[in-house]
Amino acid sequence: MIEALGFGLLTIAVFLFWMRIQKRADLLILNPLLFSLFCIVGVLTLMDIDYQRYMRGASYISFFVEPCVVALGYPLFKQLKMIGRQWRELVTLCLLAVFTVLTVSALLARWMGIEDWVIRSLVILCITTAIAMETSEALGGAPSLAALTVMIAGFTGSAFGMQWLMLMRIREPRAVGLAIGSTAHALGTATIARYSYESSAYASTALILCAIFTAIVAPLYIPFLLSL
Repeated sequence: MIEALGFGLLTIAVFLFWMRIQKRADLLILNPLLFSLFCIVGVLTLMDIDYQRYMRGASYISFFVEPCVVALGYPLFKQLKMIGRQWRELVTLCLLAVFTVLTVSALLARWMGIEDWVIRSLVILCITTAIAMETSEALGGAPSLAALTVMIAGFTGSAFGMQWLMLMRIREPRAVGLAIGSTAHALGTATIARYSYESSAYASTALILCAIFTAIVAPLYIPFLLSL
């Protein structure tokens, strides 16, 4: 029990520390989740603590994951009427995003000479982990590799996505939300939720739609692309 409490408090303390650092530095690149991950991995490595032991100790923190995910839906609820009036445009844009990601990632990986089973794991990088793992398995890929790819996409999108959009002079809240939600899924959505309710609502919408469309389209579209 003491060890469990210690692992949990360590995890929370490290995360709050990096949140404070990011807030004071005002740099999105200092992603608290990413840097907390590095710190925790470093501590476990130095103290020779295996992952299973850590998870037994800090597993109660995962209890709060589901309520946190549900909380991401609150901005969506606040903007529901406006989003409802634009559902045709949103569906079209999210379908376009899904086909673009699948096409570019598959063809680029094929051009680089990557094996088909790896491609089937990499192409679904822009949807949430659980759906990505199931879709990857249906495609004949490796769910664990798909999960790693999704994590990398989420981290990079949440750390660099906003800077890239600002560089491209894209500042309209709805456009920012759709771009982040369709590429950096939950991690990106959680990041921009601290800055704009409107952007967060559209990011949540894009996250949901892209996950649904990818799960439907990828099992048919990716084999077709790889057969060309």
